[in-house]
Amino acid sequence: MAAANAPITMKEALTLPTIGINPQFITFTHVTMESDKYICVRETAPQNSVVIIDMSMPNQPLRRPITADSALMNPNSRILALKAQLPGTTQDHLQIFNIEMKAKMKSHQMPEQVLIPPPPTYFIRESEPVKMFDRTANLANNQIINYRCDPAEKWLVLIGIAPGVPERPQLVKGNMQLFSVDQQRSQALEAHAASFASFKVQGNENPSTLICFASKTTNAGQITSKLHVIELGAQPGKPAFTKKQADLFFPPDFADDFPVAMQISHKYSLIYVITKLGLLFVYDLETATAVYRNRISPDPIFLTAEASSVGGFYAVNRRGQVLLATVNEATIVPFVSGQLNNLELAVSLAKRGNLPGAENLVVQRFQELFSQTKYKEAAELAAESPQGLLRTPDTVAKFQSVPVQSGQTPPLLQYFGTLLTRGKLNAFESLELSRLVVNQNKKNLLENWLAEDKLECSEELGDLVKVGYTPDYLFLLQTILRTDPQGAVNFALMMSQMEGGCPVDYNTITDLFLQRNLIREATAFLLDVLKPNLPEHAFLQTKVLEINLVTFPNVADAILANGMFSHYDRPRIAQLCEKAGLFVRALQVNPGNAPLVVGQLLDDECPEDFIKGLILSVRSLLPVEPLVDECEKRNRLRLLTQFLEHLVSEGSQDVHVHNALAIKADASRVMDYINRLDNFDGPAVGEVAVEAQLYEEAFAIFKKFNLNVQAVNVLLDNIQSIERAVEFAFRVEEDAVWSQVAKAQLREGLVSDAIESFIRADDATQFLDVIRAAGDGNVYHDLVRYLLMVRQKSKEPKVDSELIYAYAKIDRLGDIEEFILTPNVANLQNVGDRLYDEALYEAAKIIYAFISNWAKLAVTLVKLRQFQGAVDAARKANSSKTWKEVCFACVDAEEFRLAQICGLNIIIQVDDLEEVSDFYQNRGCFSELISLMESGLGLERAHMGIFTELGVLYARYRPEKLMEHIKLFSTRLNIPKLIRACDEQQHWKELTYLYIQYDEFDNAAATIMNHSPEAWDHMQFKDVSVKVASVELYYKAVHFYLQEHPDLINDLLNVLALRVDHTRVVDIMRKAGHLHLVKPYMVAVQSNNVSAVNEALNEIYVEEEDYDRLRESIDMHDNFDQIGLAQKVEKHELLEMRRIAAYIYKKAGRWKQSIALSKKDNLYKDAMETCSQSGDRELSEELLVYFIEKGKKECFASCLFVCYDLIRPDVALELAWMNNILDFAFPYLLQFIREYTGKVDELVKDKIEALSEVKAKEREEKDMVSQQNMYAQLLPLALPAPISMGGAGLAGPGMGGVYGQPPPMGGMGMPPMQPYGMPPMSY
Repeated sequence: MAAANAPITMKEALTLPTIGINPQFITFTHVTMESDKYICVRETAPQNSVVIIDMSMPNQPLRRPITADSALMNPNSRILALKAQLPGTTQDHLQIFNIEMKAKMKSHQMPEQVLIPPPPTYFIRESEPVKMFDRTANLANNQIINYRCDPAEKWLVLIGIAPGVPERPQLVKGNMQLFSVDQQRSQALEAHAASFASFKVQGNENPSTLICFASKTTNAGQITSKLHVIELGAQPGKPAFTKKQADLFFPPDFADDFPVAMQISHKYSLIYVITKLGLLFVYDLETATAVYRNRISPDPIFLTAEASSVGGFYAVNRRGQVLLATVNEATIVPFVSGQLNNLELAVSLAKRGNLPGAENLVVQRFQELFSQTKYKEAAELAAESPQGLLRTPDTVAKFQSVPVQSGQTPPLLQYFGTLLTRGKLNAFESLELSRLVVNQNKKNLLENWLAEDKLECSEELGDLVKVGYTPDYLFLLQTILRTDPQGAVNFALMMSQMEGGCPVDYNTITDLFLQRNLIREATAFLLDVLKPNLPEHAFLQTKVLEINLVTFPNVADAILANGMFSHYDRPRIAQLCEKAGLFVRALQVNPGNAPLVVGQLLDDECPEDFIKGLILSVRSLLPVEPLVDECEKRNRLRLLTQFLEHLVSEGSQDVHVHNALAIKADASRVMDYINRLDNFDGPAVGEVAVEAQLYEEAFAIFKKFNLNVQAVNVLLDNIQSIERAVEFAFRVEEDAVWSQVAKAQLREGLVSDAIESFIRADDATQFLDVIRAAGDGNVYHDLVRYLLMVRQKSKEPKVDSELIYAYAKIDRLGDIEEFILTPNVANLQNVGDRLYDEALYEAAKIIYAFISNWAKLAVTLVKLRQFQGAVDAARKANSSKTWKEVCFACVDAEEFRLAQICGLNIIIQVDDLEEVSDFYQNRGCFSELISLMESGLGLERAHMGIFTELGVLYARYRPEKLMEHIKLFSTRLNIPKLIRACDEQQHWKELTYLYIQYDEFDNAAATIMNHSPEAWDHMQFKDVSVKVASVELYYKAVHFYLQEHPDLINDLLNVLALRVDHTRVVDIMRKAGHLHLVKPYMVAVQSNNVSAVNEALNEIYVEEEDYDRLRESIDMHDNFDQIGLAQKVEKHELLEMRRIAAYIYKKAGRWKQSIALSKKDNLYKDAMETCSQSGDRELSEELLVYFIEKGKKECFASCLFVCYDLIRPDVALELAWMNNILDFAFPYLLQFIREYTGKVDELVKDKIEALSEVKAKEREEKDMVSQQNMYAQLLPLALPAPISMGGAGLAGPGMGGVYGQPPPMGGMGMPPMQPYGMPPMSY
């Protein structure tokens, strides 16, 4: 595919070697890039340094001599984080520097080696670094290549790589640790790259946090490459993101390649997966659908960073290229729809990124939905159509044409409703929706939509709205002003053009803009409405010029240059022009100040030609005398020659003109003018008189020439008579004279008199001195009068501020309210603070309320004990500090309801929670504090601290609620903190539960045993006991149950059976003398065949004379002292016990002892069985003799059968014959004969079969040989051996001789026989 048509565009943004970076330092360990703003390179040769490259000016790298092991730039600002290992230790030293300020911001020494987690701001905002988590085992011996956190810092992920499996070491293994900050738990996964993303699932107003990770694993030689997209922390009750996964296809040439980085395009919702060898995989975030794959770099890539502004990413390769990947907005949608044939994804991309290329698809899809009557889906598609493709009058008409079904929302309203949820309607949509609303008489909806800036204003909309409807225009303007200042200007201009005049006063509208410092918007509005240049708009003309001369002088200059206004306050504007440096404008509006302006220009070394031109532009309007004085003081009098001659030529009779050309030009003629002429320069002569100390004469001269100011100055400065000066001032009633008198009175401390004189003089120039003196003299009533006069002459912040303060001092609060509502330049914030500091709270309240300083208003209302108002103000301030101040004051005033309102806004801040709790508790307000915390549980921003603190409070003051609280919110508690509180308050049951929840089972078990009256619960203790880690606790639990709950000890031991040493348990019970108590337990564990258990049970069975259980125990479990037990019971009074002793001897191979016991108790059957099992012929034959001696003929017969295999036939027959009991031996004899006859028959049969198989050779000879052989073989068997009592013929196995071993008898080693001939046996 041609690069121009590719959906992803690549370009080289920078090459590091071209700006002086040595290629040996272009590696993962030396280069970092945390955002698209900076690249940081750490160099170690020729000297240690750190190079910072600002991507906005990459050709001007900043190199600083710094030694460090790691270096990171803050993603947003010029702040550098460094890490270096301290020499001779394993400790790391962390430092943070502000590059612009060249200052160290933070420094900390770590106790161990650490990672520096980006962003570095995480370290900056903490007093010291915080350890987030320990690495999981899968990251041991890994090289860490990436660390990330989600925007809310609730999830962290750490990526490492390690060598591959032995059969394929070149394929690097990737490991990932995902950590939840809230749950404080980690999960280990296999992954090479990961990143977090946010995505809004349809039907869920809150965005979901997703983690995307890519892995490449091998299993049994098979390689699997996957991309996973999973939601983290699914929101209960809300639609969740469905887990997605997709294959990563690596070409054969890239079999050992693996992902090294992943970036998310939040602008387009795309996933970029970048591999080491330069492959780029692009996937759709929502569906995990593959979009594009290509190789973007021939050199290995080791570093990437998100380019958030363009929805792409930067990549750095080993060559030092810094590559920028961006979405080709013109081609990506056609590529997806054409090349991939994925129309749904193409439409989704177009809507999501407002991209071109899907117009036909969107229109086609819209028509399909409409034809299927899926109007809601069609409305949503139209609302989200890329570049507003479907938001046209045709679409509105299409929805209008749909017939409305009864009981259903009209499709058109569905369409408009969808648009309103998405944002603002365009002009046509606004008009159509307004028509619907007006027709339904629901005009209040219009007001709300206008207030929310949902509608675009137009003339047509205005015409529609004003018919029969009078909205609150001031409210609407204020609402629009908060979100769209320009829209507010348009709305205000629309109101100004309404029939019947503007519904809101122009000055009020202007003040609304100015209160929000929207100078430009206020100017635009006034310039438009003041175009008629009407006299009644003089105030507004002055106002627009004032605000611009103070803030934007160039705008004011343009307004004056255009000549738009002619009714403004010219003296006021002239003063402001002069302050703003617009001297020409100042002269055109106030020529009287021209001398001062000229003097300033001369001081500024302005060119003479410019000054001359300036003077000539004003011409005859200029006051000559002060102009001459200004020039003369600077020795530049010749500058005025042309101007003065021009005035004379025009016929000027001004004495100052003449003086300037005569007196000033020729000083030698001055005295002549004084002596001979009345029209002389009185001031000059007067000054000479003053210099000669002729004060009365000087006063007379000044008085003759009506130079009253000079005259009064002589009275004040030379004659020093304030009384005469006051008298003179009353006589002449001249402002300047009164001004001089006032100044003198002020210097003498006559403040009230001075203020009166200043007022008479209409002199506002000395307001600073007057204010200071009035404050010292506490004459605020007089000061108010003076400041009111001063305000008429100038707009000074100091004057207006002091006037408000003076009103407050004399308790004229109504005047304050009236004053601040009028235009003023007072520094209201400073005035309010001053009033507050001096405890003038009522006045401060007025000020703070007016300037919307809600924080200060709140604390002021607290001082006034107006707590409800303070809470309302705090709500508007929404400052943690303000909430605390109001809350604490309400607590002190016992206004707990209001305190709770404040507290709910404080406790959502983790850092402020403890302070609030301590404050309440220090004042004994425990119930109120608990109520506050309980209310805080339902807050949307409720955090772990609230749940934990409430638990602590319950532990201290409401223990009956503690357990329920713990059980309900165990997952949201800081369990260690609550454990300490429960331990301190001795709530053992709750403490036990917390230990269990925190997996501290050892502590839980110890608490239960140490505080059993409150904490013990049998079922709970059983569950805990099997989870404890300390073995000794098992045996402590046994002792505990033995002492306190012996009836349940077996139940406990049953659950501990697999964990305890049974021998030790038996020893414990034996020492305690309660061995019988654990009999059920020992029975349950006897299958382990433990000696101690077997012996204990056997001992119990003996004591209980339970011979059945004893025999069963002996049969099934042989690990015990058998002989000891046999010796113990062989003399037992019970026959069955003695029989067991014989049985034990038999099992132990002590046949004689067993037989002896059986014979002693006449247990002949047991004796016979013992003989049979012993295999001892001697014992068997002795038993036969014993039976004969005892006359037990039946037993003799039985013994022959029981011991059939052992008894020799000759012995049996001999004993029977000699004791005349052959009848009792006859069954035995029959059996013996039958057995041997059968054997002979078998031998014959076998021989015949063998002979029949031999081939006949020489049949006659073979037959003869066969007969002879048969006869020879049969003859010995056919004849019985002679009966002997023990000859050599009986030697051999079994019964000896040829008899061999008889077949076993049923149940006793012989086959069953008929009962005839067998006498009954008795024992």
